[in-house]
Amino acid sequence: MSDPVPLLAVTALPGAGGGLAIAAALAIAAARRGGAPEGVILCELGGARRPTLLASAAAREIEAGLTGELPVAARGALCWVGLDPGSWRDGLDRCSVSGASLVVPFLDPSRWRELVAEVDSSPRGAVLRADVPRRRALAGLVAAEARRDGMPFGVVTKAPGIVPTRRAMAGLEPGGATGARASRLVTRLLRREQGQALPLVVGLAAMLVLAGLAIAMLGAAASGGARLQRAADLAAVSAGRSMRDDHPRLFAPARLAAGRPNPVHLDPAAYRTRARRVALRAVRANAITAPSIRVSFPGGGDVPTRVRVALRGEIEVGGAGSGEAARAVAVAEAGVPAAPAADARPSVARGGGYSGPLAYRQGEPMRPDVATAFDRLAAAAARHGHALVVNSGFRSDAEQAALFAANPDPRWVAPPGTSLHRCGTELDLGPSSSYGWLAAKARRFGFLRRYAWEPWHYGYVAGPSPCSAAGDRASRSGDGRLAGGGLPSFVPSRYRAPIALAASRWNVPAALLAAQLMAESGFNPFAVSAAGAQGIAQFMPATAAAYGLRDPFDPRRAIGAQARLMADLLRRFGQIPLALAAYNAGPAAVEGCGCVPPYAETQAYVARILGLLGGAGRLAPPELEVRLVR
Repeated sequence: MSDPVPLLAVTALPGAGGGLAIAAALAIAAARRGGAPEGVILCELGGARRPTLLASAAAREIEAGLTGELPVAARGALCWVGLDPGSWRDGLDRCSVSGASLVVPFLDPSRWRELVAEVDSSPRGAVLRADVPRRRALAGLVAAEARRDGMPFGVVTKAPGIVPTRRAMAGLEPGGATGARASRLVTRLLRREQGQALPLVVGLAAMLVLAGLAIAMLGAAASGGARLQRAADLAAVSAGRSMRDDHPRLFAPARLAAGRPNPVHLDPAAYRTRARRVALRAVRANAITAPSIRVSFPGGGDVPTRVRVALRGEIEVGGAGSGEAARAVAVAEAGVPAAPAADARPSVARGGGYSGPLAYRQGEPMRPDVATAFDRLAAAAARHGHALVVNSGFRSDAEQAALFAANPDPRWVAPPGTSLHRCGTELDLGPSSSYGWLAAKARRFGFLRRYAWEPWHYGYVAGPSPCSAAGDRASRSGDGRLAGGGLPSFVPSRYRAPIALAASRWNVPAALLAAQLMAESGFNPFAVSAAGAQGIAQFMPATAAAYGLRDPFDPRRAIGAQARLMADLLRRFGQIPLALAAYNAGPAAVEGCGCVPPYAETQAYVARILGLLGGAGRLAPPELEVRLVR
């Protein structure tokens, strides 16, 4: 039996896309280091992939040796191996004696850290895919630990584009900047040079917890005040994660229909207690010696969104107290992710085969009926543990021409004027771990996998044909199957199209706008309240002026202004109940308590709209993001 071959371990922080493509690019660069292709294995957790016709002789030789033992496929310069999540170590051991010159495992962070911590099989190098500067602090912690252990280490701060990803996943040289960076990084790591990861800037950085309190394991890399500061940072972010996860439970009803207590409901006191408990556990998991710990919630209110962790104490280094007193303070918040200004995004498609209104999902444009169908697909995927990502949607002919000019290979990029992306019906979906689920389930939601060699490309086939006049007409009409999809039956026909168009323009659920109009005015465009609110959306004169609404009694313009206002409130407060409360009682009242204010009128207003939605309000608000702010 031959000696085990070197490992180059690769992982990605949650939310950082393109990790598997980076691993493939590194493996390809390693396979071509010596001029002639060498046998390199790329491993991932999960099922097998299909072989390609362009596989190298070295990859096919390894494939033949592993066939029957592991899911294996020769793809371009690589031999691709699927590892069983329950016995991934055994799979790696088998790969390491297969005759390959290098094995590149792509693992989730918990397994990756377990692998790089092993003494007997420590990898030759390690690579982390992380978004910087948003995740600088957490990436810096991992880099510091790697440096302490003397392991060459690299951080990839940007995901590859669509075409380099496709080429790398097929085992082909990705080309361009991705290929050049992968070649440099592999050369540096495999020469056993010390990795220059990135500056350890832990201050005003955005970071994301890996999973629960596992983040606390990454803070064992320094001493003195820096160590204490990292412990404070990790504790604050862990508590912020607890607040983010628990926030929706505050709005669940306290009792079920039968009168029994609802186990999902969480009261504000328990919300704060749970966050404080998580912060304390994170501090103690970082081996801080008897620190003074204070956890508070700045800003007041029953439902805070910020948590402050202050530590003072002695630092334990190498199993003994350093005798050095230090103090550290960190503040984290669970807030709404920054979103691009809606004004910067076109509301109508131009320059392609589709010329109707555009809806946006995750920042990508598409036909409104496609967006509605994607919402159903994504909700079903989430129930099965898959968080779908939209990597690409509508592309104009000009955008397609630029993409083709940069990658003039029709096997990977369709020539201008031929891509179905110009029709607004095509989506490139990820991550790769969801490909199997999509292949099995997407068709029941109206999506068809277009090409066998592109597991990410799905087209919507349940509506009008791509790039057809019927598609343009349907998306502009009040047809409930398309632009008006998901609208309640109580919406008058003359308002279905304006509501759908406004919802698509401002990326707000159409059903939410409809329920609001029902509660505000009963769809009466001439309604005037005793307080002076006017029109179908009941705008006060000052608010109407602020949103450029000159005539609140013009229902189409009022509905557009209503959608814009709700988009702003959803970005600001992150939850539909809070946004509705701010619409009714004003943002200041909601900010003052971080809750639906205790006004009978406002609470009844919110309850009525959520009742009209039939519970849909729980699915629509954007997910909160945890970030350090101090």
